[in-house]
Amino acid sequence: PRHGPSHIVTTRGRSGHHVWQPLLWVLLVSIFAAWSAQNAEKLGVSQRRWNKWLLKIEPVEALLRLVMSFLLVFRLGRSAQRYWEARQKAGALIEVCRVIASTACAHMVFGDDLRRVEHRMHWPKAPPSTEEKDEVWMSTTCSPASAICRWVVVFPIAAKNYLRSEGGDPKELDGLLSTGEVDELFAAPNQCLYVLDTMRGLSASWAAKAVHNGACAEVVAQVFGALTRQIDLLTGTFGGMERINNTPLPFVYVSHLRTSLTVYLTLVPIVFAPIWLWATPPLTLIVAWALLGIEAAAVECERPVRGCANHMPLEAFCAVVADNVRQTLQHSASMGGINLVHR
Repeated sequence: PRHGPSHIVTTRGRSGHHVWQPLLWVLLVSIFAAWSAQNAEKLGVSQRRWNKWLLKIEPVEALLRLVMSFLLVFRLGRSAQRYWEARQKAGALIEVCRVIASTACAHMVFGDDLRRVEHRMHWPKAPPSTEEKDEVWMSTTCSPASAICRWVVVFPIAAKNYLRSEGGDPKELDGLLSTGEVDELFAAPNQCLYVLDTMRGLSASWAAKAVHNGACAEVVAQVFGALTRQIDLLTGTFGGMERINNTPLPFVYVSHLRTSLTVYLTLVPIVFAPIWLWATPPLTLIVAWALLGIEAAAVECERPVRGCANHMPLEAFCAVVADNVRQTLQHSASMGGINLVHR
């Protein structure tokens, strides 16, 4: 990789807060082991008897080494799988948001659509020439397509807030929702469900009004069904990430792994001190850092929606959706508002 050397020595994302306490314990044990390997008599034990005792525990260290290999491989493998599954759900979220925006812009058009082209060319802000207040550009009065698209952009922001247990920043919604809509969104216990319910309501309201205004009922039904299915898929993407975030690996497995790892790292300096002597502390720390780093990496990967260096960049996903929806709206406006819903 181009940045390979810098990645080797960087401390970013190393999760040192997960490993410093067991590393400190291993360091103390290794210093004692190095000293006792040369001063067993001061402990009231002959050097010969001490070495004989060490020979008896060597097989224990070897067996634990084998067990630790299986436990750590399984732990890291499961965490990596959870990370990849969450990333797939995030990718599906972006994909479905694109489909909903495109479908809305292609079909949710009737009449003059409240100056549809002018709205979209200046989205998400009002044209400089208008004297109307900010609320007129919000989802309650703007065109059906623009209303759906605005809430499509809001959805990944709501998902980020919910998954990270954050209240949300109103600045992220500037130009998208009115002050009242922002307050209602942030007051909802589950912001994602609020956005999804709003999009369903907007779709149903558009379908009823389109049929009332003389649109082809069969085409409206097909478009409404397509939007409903895509909103259902959007519900699944958020639900999948929620499941991964709220269901870590069972505590009994994690506890057993950490206990076994601590026991093994305690035995390593004791067994190898007669060979390594005062090189035992640094060599043991290297071994401990490698094994504890695997456990720390697994901890970081198993819940990948938090805001740390090793987690998914949810803010970037929100920006991608906003940029894609903007492009869809601008392209729809450039085509002049083609309407295939009317008879």
